[in-house]
Amino acid sequence: MTNTTTKAARIRAADLIGKAALLPAALIALVSACDIDVVNPGRVQEEFLFETAAQEAIVAGIGRAMGEAQNWVGYTSAAISRELHPSGSTGSFGIQVEWQNGELDYETVNTHWNVSQRARWWGDDGVAKIMETGASEQALLAEAYLWTGYAYRLLGENFCLSVIDGEGAGDRSLYYDRAIARFDQAASLGSGDLAMAAVAGRAAVKAFMGDWAGAVSDASGIPDGFTWHLPYWDTYGDATRNRIQFASQAEPYKAHTQRYTKYEDYAMSENNPDGDPRVPYRVTDETGDAAVQCCGQVPWWPQTKYPDAGADIPLSKGTEMRLIEAEAMLQSGDWQGALARINMLRSAAGVDMAEASSAAEAWTALKRERGIVLWLEGRRLGDFFRWNRDNTPGDRHPLETPSGSQNEGSHLIQQDLCFPISRGEVDTNPNINGPTG
Repeated sequence: MTNTTTKAARIRAADLIGKAALLPAALIALVSACDIDVVNPGRVQEEFLFETAAQEAIVAGIGRAMGEAQNWVGYTSAAISRELHPSGSTGSFGIQVEWQNGELDYETVNTHWNVSQRARWWGDDGVAKIMETGASEQALLAEAYLWTGYAYRLLGENFCLSVIDGEGAGDRSLYYDRAIARFDQAASLGSGDLAMAAVAGRAAVKAFMGDWAGAVSDASGIPDGFTWHLPYWDTYGDATRNRIQFASQAEPYKAHTQRYTKYEDYAMSENNPDGDPRVPYRVTDETGDAAVQCCGQVPWWPQTKYPDAGADIPLSKGTEMRLIEAEAMLQSGDWQGALARINMLRSAAGVDMAEASSAAEAWTALKRERGIVLWLEGRRLGDFFRWNRDNTPGDRHPLETPSGSQNEGSHLIQQDLCFPISRGEVDTNPNINGPTG
């Protein structure tokens, strides 16, 4: 079970949102519903957005903004959490030296901050415009709430502190609260897979907040085969491409690899055809496009989970819901039940069963399994943060933890577990004094 929206319909939406992306945050392009081939006429007055004909473009624009935020945060966080290893350039689609070392400095995250804040702002502003005008279709309003909920979830899982529209820095829990409220609305107004996606998104936020009873209640209604995707396209420019995939292509980037990651010996590849099919990569005899500070020329073994730059990224899955249920069992002390839930997923994937003889070993199995099920979906750094926050038992793989030096055991010198408030926000927001994060 996946998003019911067809790829053709998504391409139509991409045409709308590509035009919207050319405008500043306060203006989303108005495209006639009866002429999807119109050349973008340029900027329009905001008053024209208070028309029902503009609502499809507004909603598509919110999804488009969420897609760009996911692109930037998901790719860089994958480098910090070592879901992938740098193998090339540091510019354009490369991995900057600071990120290669595990550092998220406020000087280097301006784009991540800006596109993530824009996604949640476009969402709230778009919902307000639709509400003021009167929704032409309830489903459109539900979708607007859904994308906005995901935008707030992205912020809550990945950013150290909250800032809302020029206010001072606050606890990141504000993002969680707002995500829950938006998912509530999407679940109430939507139907079918969209409503299910809202419940699944809400379950993940509740788990992050430590509301395990609420998380399990939501997760229990999501079937194993459910997936809600964030759509991407390879025909509308860099902002709408799957950034992780595009950076791993043979030309021109070769920017990351699975060499020196924990997946190298575990995942399915030419070297290991019996490996886990959920984390596939390709072995080549090539190296990345530039020397890497830690280790010179690195073998280029690209991921193949996303086969092309138009590959969609899952935002919510039934398999994640099973792991939420397993983690709730661990929280309550039922590590045997948690292990059984983990092994249900492993059996379905056709891989060896996880083993544990204690709660700590079951926690280690859970942490490993979430890294497999949610690989390259922009979720791993948030998991690291909350497990560290809650001082949970169990270990992470040595290759995804910092060693303090660039040695063979781990090339992470440090590992920042959240994105700080950006330099741009610090410089322009009078309510924030100096680097924060």
